[in-house]
Amino acid sequence: PHTGQLALYLLGLRATCPPHSPPRSLVTWLKYYLEEDWTGSRRHGHPLTSHYQYGLGVLALCVHHKRVREEVIRRLLAAQHHGRLGHSGNAVDTEAVAALAFTCLERRRLVGTELAAELRAAAHGASRNMAEAQGSDGIIGNIYSTPWALQVFLATGTCQTEPAFGRAMAALLENLDAFGTAATMAQVLPVLHGRSYLDIASMHCREEPDTLTPMDMEPPAEVPGNKTVQLVVECPLPWCYELRLYDRPVAVPAAASLLDVLQAAAELEPHGFKFHTQDTPQGPFLTQVLGLEARQEKRNYWQLLTAPNTPLQMGLADYRPQDGETLILRLSEW
Repeated sequence: PHTGQLALYLLGLRATCPPHSPPRSLVTWLKYYLEEDWTGSRRHGHPLTSHYQYGLGVLALCVHHKRVREEVIRRLLAAQHHGRLGHSGNAVDTEAVAALAFTCLERRRLVGTELAAELRAAAHGASRNMAEAQGSDGIIGNIYSTPWALQVFLATGTCQTEPAFGRAMAALLENLDAFGTAATMAQVLPVLHGRSYLDIASMHCREEPDTLTPMDMEPPAEVPGNKTVQLVVECPLPWCYELRLYDRPVAVPAAASLLDVLQAAAELEPHGFKFHTQDTPQGPFLTQVLGLEARQEKRNYWQLLTAPNTPLQMGLADYRPQDGETLILRLSEW
């Protein structure tokens, strides 16, 4: 089911102050997708999509003032309670979405008193978890999950008392260049204005000034010269018996992105390197390397790292490696 995609569309639609309510069919489809995901949770212990998409679906329905079956909500609540929302930056994203959904349901009074108290406690617990997950650089999870964490601090009202909020905001302001796509900008802009996605539900659209203007995007400046990047592919057990499947220097123009590096590697003789990507709102997502496909049912993905073991904070098309840098594509579990 396309739970996350439809949820983001409905959130965006509400934020644009449309003259009419969204077509009832869209809300009905989102409820149907959530039920499908809930079926997956019952059978497999996790949604058919992911807890992130599942949480987005609950949040979008709440923002549109639509009720969700208690059993659907409790599945997400149980996943948060038992720590099944993922690892590292992915966990921050997912737990933040869940916390926003919980806070929205409680605040909009779309659930009973007992469940509302549980949701409130879970949201504040998520806020504490994010404060504990903050690194020494102020980033929570990774740079892209930090705006989600900040939204939770804002939504739960802990931004004034939580020291992690100020440090995370400072880190965010130092790394604004990382938010170059529409999807990532949509995550960071509310925070820069002291808002969260919950505020979409209470917008007074008649008071919103029509001040949106097109923005001219200048292409990045060309950098002369070339660079050489060492490209490594790793596939640990249980998926492969041999850890390092590929290890070769790749020469590219100085301004090349990681995606450019992969494309250049695929053109090298002999043609031993192959990869596939999938287009997403956040940009191209690596799905297959050397014939090995990351599969959701196997709960694995291609992790992007710089040697020796540092996860990249940007995507394929955004990250520009340095000359002499070693980049690792590692099949990892999530």
